[in-house]
Amino acid sequence: MTRPVLSDADRADVFRGLAHPLRRQVILMLDKHESSAGDLRSALGLTSQSMSQHLRVLRDTGLVRHRVQGRQRIYRLNPSSLRKAQRWHQQLG
Repeated sequence: MTRPVLSDADRADVFRGLAHPLRRQVILMLDKHESSAGDLRSALGLTSQSMSQHLRVLRDTGLVRHRVQGRQRIYRLNPSSLRKAQRWHQQLG
């Protein structure tokens, strides 16, 4: 028997991050290039509060990372989290 690639908790976190269509859209956008929270918010037509909530989930689940540049947070995709989810999916055969 093979060991799971992700623990149940890790799997739940990654898939919780991927569960919402707007968060999946953010991931697609960040796959192309880094973006500020404001740019993401404008592109998706969200309120600041809504964008902050979605970005918090993505950060908490490890799907995105950020760096501070002046007064902005610049977000980028964390591909290792997506690869873990992909490896788990491949175990389904």
